[in-house]
Amino acid sequence: MTTHPRPDDAEPGSATKHTAIGVGLNLVLLSMIGYGYWQSEDLQWAWVLVGIPIAVVTLRYAWHLIRS
Repeated sequence: MTTHPRPDDAEPGSATKHTAIGVGLNLVLLSMIGYGYWQSEDLQWAWVLVGIPIAVVTLRYAWHLIRS
């Protein structure tokens, strides 16, 4: 059984690195959702419903990254 390091034992700056990776991946995902919205004729509302929570999480991650 593996144990995960406690947050106070983690490398300095690792949270910032992982947060930046998360923001980048979420932006890629949001761009794919935007493309799906743009290409869709009937289900644009579904793309919006998928994109809203991901946009909120991305903004929270970015805010955390800026504050750290």
